[in-house]
Amino acid sequence: MRTISATAREQFYKQSSGYSLPILIEITHGVSGYMDPLRLANNSETLNYNGNDYYPYPFIFSFPAILDNGSIQNGKIQICAVDQQIAKIVRSTSTPPTVRAVAMFYYDNGTVTFEPVAAWDFEIANVSGNSEVISADLIYETRLEYEYPVGGFRPIDFPGVF
Repeated sequence: MRTISATAREQFYKQSSGYSLPILIEITHGVSGYMDPLRLANNSETLNYNGNDYYPYPFIFSFPAILDNGSIQNGKIQICAVDQQIAKIVRSTSTPPTVRAVAMFYYDNGTVTFEPVAAWDFEIANVSGNSEVISADLIYETRLEYEYPVGGFRPIDFPGVF
């Protein structure tokens, strides 16, 4: 369970307030010649978090949804592709890039409060795009799809399990 500061809780409970909830994304891609990882913020100015600068860049991040049956639906991301840098990175990588998204609480009333309120780790899949926008699915918890051998745990091999 994440601990949220008293300042953040107080602002969340107000009917109107001056706080914002920027999303920071860190895209790890492994392509040489480009900043790795790319650190972007859907904000109008550069934000510093954990000693790293997150640069302002237009993108839309859709959170993963929990469906009625308990399964987790993929998140989605749409990134502005006007300068084509991210499109070149996506086309150049041989392994799927990973994305870490962090929802931050930002409030400045003379004393700046800047803290994480939620975080997710994803793999990028189903990338598509054009000259204006790059869209991708953000796959959450792929390790839940791993297959394990059935009946492989025998008392002779794993006595502590039985």
